Amino acid sequence: MSPAGSRQPPARPGSETLGGILDRFGECLYRSGLAAARLVAARAQRVAGAAVVSVGNLEIGGTGKTPCALWWARALAEHGAPTAVVCRPWGPPAAGQAGDEAALLAARLPPGVHLFAGKNKRAQAARAAREGARVIVVDDGFAHRALARDLDLVLLDARRPFGNGRCLPAGPLREPPQAIARADVVVLSRADRAGLADRRRARDQVRAAGFRGPLLHARHRVAGVRDAEGLHPPGGQPVYCVSGLARAGELAEAAALAGLRVVGERSYADHHAFTPAEWEHARRAARAGGARLLVSAKDAVRLAPAALAEAQVLEVEWEWLDGDVGPETLVERVLAAAEAR
Repeated sequence: MSPAGSRQPPARPGSETLGGILDRFGECLYRSGLAAARLVAARAQRVAGAAVVSVGNLEIGGTGKTPCALWWARALAEHGAPTAVVCRPWGPPAAGQAGDEAALLAARLPPGVHLFAGKNKRAQAARAAREGARVIVVDDGFAHRALARDLDLVLLDARRPFGNGRCLPAGPLREPPQAIARADVVVLSRADRAGLADRRRARDQVRAAGFRGPLLHARHRVAGVRDAEGLHPPGGQPVYCVSGLARAGELAEAAALAGLRVVGERSYADHHAFTPAEWEHARRAARAGGARLLVSAKDAVRLAPAALAEAQVLEVEWEWLDGDVGPETLVERVLAAAEAR
């Protein structure tokens, strides 16, 4: 990344850096792999006795799938439907789970909703159904074509729904933008951080990619700041943000928008396990700024008890804003599918 305020000179017309050429070659290989995967998963299998709702995205992370999956788990459980959540463990082991995202889900799921974590989502969904689940929420399931679903939600960032429009490794996309056409519902997340023109542009881009279904807007609402004494409303207290999330700077941006005074921040790669030296660096930086350490909920499950006692946790909840259809209508659609099984 270039220093703040500096700009890279534009490449000469018709020229590319070696890195850019390798990225394009890698993207071609990646797209070839996607085509092969589509042939293998041409016949998706349904889960006997249960309806399936998938919460997924096209990017490699950072659109808010976990908060949205938690919202679905709570909404379905409130309707009395025996519900389970399926995920694939990512990140380092945490809190008795095989990955930090699984640990976060397990800690936040409502009573009676069980988590099934494993590499094979279809196998875990079948296991959940055998153990009594009538509705299964699949976290990060859009690309898992082997599992048929009754409602396919895809989350895109309202400010830049397809990133640079390129697939891995040249861009952030797992699939080309046109893959969005097979979704049932598209949700533009972080819509509160996008202006009206940005929202319109995002909707136009989604429609241009071939999606014809309903579009909704949602945001990640800061519920408060949690410490050893409980959950508190965010105020103007100074904080130093340290995080390992898919989007660098996301924690600091959310904290500032919630009214916290961010005196500094340090971002690491997604699922990063902080070393003692890194944590000590953050402690010193916070102390120098007269601030408390602030981490995300996903970071918190990776922390040792002593480190967690020193930090505050920014708690974020999923909140629907508006759209072409109400979220309750989508819930009723999934419940009706469960009744029909």
